[in-house]
Amino acid sequence: MKTLNLGKTAILLLFPFLLLAGSVSIEVDKPAVYAGDSVSFTIKAKGESVKFPDITDIDGFSIIGTSNSQSTVIINGKVDKSISKTYTFAPTKDVTIPSFKIEIDNKTYETKPLKIKILHPSASTGTNEPVQVEIKAQKETLYVGEPVKVDVILKQRADFRADKMEISEPKFKDFWVKKLEGVDKGVDGEYITQTYSYIIFPQKAGDFTINPIFARIGKAVRVRQNMGGLFNDPFFHDPFFNSFNTRIQWKKIFSNSLTFHVKALPDNLEVYGDYIISAKVDKTKVKANKPVNLTVTIAGEGNIDDIKKFDPDIDNAVVYADEPKISAKVQNNKYVGTFTQKIAVIAENSFTIPSLEFTYFDKNLKKPVTKKTKPIKIEVIGGVKKEHKKPVIEEQKSTKKEITPTASVKEKIKTVVKTEDSYIKYLFLFTGFIVGIFSVLGYLKLRSLKLPKKEIDIIKKIKKAKNDKKLFEVLLPYAKDDEFISKTLQRLEENIYNGNKNKIDKEELIEYFEDKEER
Repeated sequence: MKTLNLGKTAILLLFPFLLLAGSVSIEVDKPAVYAGDSVSFTIKAKGESVKFPDITDIDGFSIIGTSNSQSTVIINGKVDKSISKTYTFAPTKDVTIPSFKIEIDNKTYETKPLKIKILHPSASTGTNEPVQVEIKAQKETLYVGEPVKVDVILKQRADFRADKMEISEPKFKDFWVKKLEGVDKGVDGEYITQTYSYIIFPQKAGDFTINPIFARIGKAVRVRQNMGGLFNDPFFHDPFFNSFNTRIQWKKIFSNSLTFHVKALPDNLEVYGDYIISAKVDKTKVKANKPVNLTVTIAGEGNIDDIKKFDPDIDNAVVYADEPKISAKVQNNKYVGTFTQKIAVIAENSFTIPSLEFTYFDKNLKKPVTKKTKPIKIEVIGGVKKEHKKPVIEEQKSTKKEITPTASVKEKIKTVVKTEDSYIKYLFLFTGFIVGIFSVLGYLKLRSLKLPKKEIDIIKKIKKAKNDKKLFEVLLPYAKDDEFISKTLQRLEENIYNGNKNKIDKEELIEYFEDKEER
């Protein structure tokens, strides 16, 4: 059985007085951090009544989190309270935490100022480093819209063990980014590698820097707790006072940075690469008011996602252009894909689908290239023939000489015309009154009769449409008539091509066309 010696007993007797010593203090969890990392400082105060200042920022950097803790110790019947308040902020430059005034039991105490230094990261690529992070790009000089593959490589020496490992995402400002799925694992000398890949597309010209990313390496360590960590005397290493906690100790390592020089495309072009274009129809002969389905396909390598939708203008025809579908993937470190767009055309007479043009900056020729489809003639059967207006022949001017009446004749004509005008005026007034009465009576009579509605042709077709595709074809000629029809066509299109299950109310459609007929 262990017994306490006199020295240890003396320290125990002094223990209450040590607890009571001091009234206010401040400490920081780390005196130096990397830009943007968080740092926390804690103000501790002892007393019955404690008032902390209202701290909202440190040198302009907002407080992003606070926490409180409190402990109470009763010694010889006296209650001693200890209150701590922790503040967290994330500076990006060197700052000084100023002195703060704390009111404790109606007395004012001040904390000491603390300096926080900002560190500047350097790449951890030394040969002796157990963990390294590297960013690589296929090329660093490129055009707007030109896709380039970027790899983030995390290297870990085979004999090194970490309990936790985290890696940050690179920030590609002014680039459109597509992250590739999966992690490519491999071996590079004595290092085991994990590669995360991205395809990036510059959106504008200029010089752009990708800042270093970092990895956090965590190792579990045992931390000795001895009465709150107040004492380091060997006496307190006794198991009576000791306990152990396990916590993760983190270390940050940084990658290199990347700088890209991006050149502008000529003629305000947006698409870069190497492509082919084609257009085909499902039929070249069609009945009047039935759709011809045109499919436009562009295939190749480059920023295919930036190709704009085609919306051809065809005289005397209704054109309904679907949204394009794009399928793309990385193949042999190249971004390749296919752009597909369907366009429906309806007309009453034969027409020609014009040539469609697509202009881009060719990656091989290093200049703008325009590719075209061939015009396609469509024969419409059973349509209404166009009427040709007959030429208007102007009547020849009369060569007869006009006879001017004398003044006396003019006066007589005036008198006769005046008399006749008065008579005709009253005659028309009376006739109009009689006709108005009969018109009102006729209208009222017609309103009282319930005449059967004549079912218009479009309503018959709506009722007969057995599925969404048939109904889509029926409504397509009316695509530009009204927003209601346009939205209905869009919902039908989603059902047909995307497998959606939008509910289409035929009764609502029938009411729409009935109202339109009455108007």
